[in-house]
Amino acid sequence: MKFKILSLLLTAGLALAACDADNSNDKATSPDDTNKSEVDSSEANQSDDVKEDEDSNTTTNSDSNDEDDADDAEEDDEQASSATGNEDDQPIAVDDITATPDDIIKVLESDGKTGELTSINFEKENGEWVYKISQNEDDKDMEYTYSMKDKKLLNTEEEMIDKEDQTFDYDEIVSFDEALKKAQDKTSDSAQVKEWSLETEDGITVYNIEMIDDNMEKTVTVDPFEGTANLKGE
Repeated sequence: MKFKILSLLLTAGLALAACDADNSNDKATSPDDTNKSEVDSSEANQSDDVKEDEDSNTTTNSDSNDEDDADDAEEDDEQASSATGNEDDQPIAVDDITATPDDIIKVLESDGKTGELTSINFEKENGEWVYKISQNEDDKDMEYTYSMKDKKLLNTEEEMIDKEDQTFDYDEIVSFDEALKKAQDKTSDSAQVKEWSLETEDGITVYNIEMIDDNMEKTVTVDPFEGTANLKGE
């Protein structure tokens, strides 16, 4: 009887031990669980890497766009500047020249500015067509800038006389109107004036008339004493 009781107790103890072992195994991490944890950790790391890459790309794209915008703005400024600079390069039609050197010289004399002429220049400056008249007055070479439009004095400059500059009497030479006709004979009646000058070059006084003819720039020289004209480059 005692032996039977002991046998039952032993059996019960083994059963309890087996249950504890099962519970312990249940609590232990299985290889699948470990692998799953590693995978989840790897995916989390990859997600962080992707996010960092996206943030980096976003920053790079933003910087690139800022640089592109800056380049575009600079190009616009350059184009605007270029357009403003080219304004003074635009020629004028012969019929739009509303004042001749004779007109400006008369205004100059009426202002009490008398002297011996050394040069006359006609050009576009700051968007306005002007005459620049230079003459020797006593021991100074004076340059007067007059507006073609209203014949008003715009600027006065003075410097020491250049002894190489020759003086001339405008009444005794070929007038600009005549010189311009000779320049058109070498170009065409539709040619426009870009600028012209009457001054001394290498000791010789000469008209240099720059024309725009059929979208080509041409320069005609005219002897103010003989009236002969030559197209440069021929």
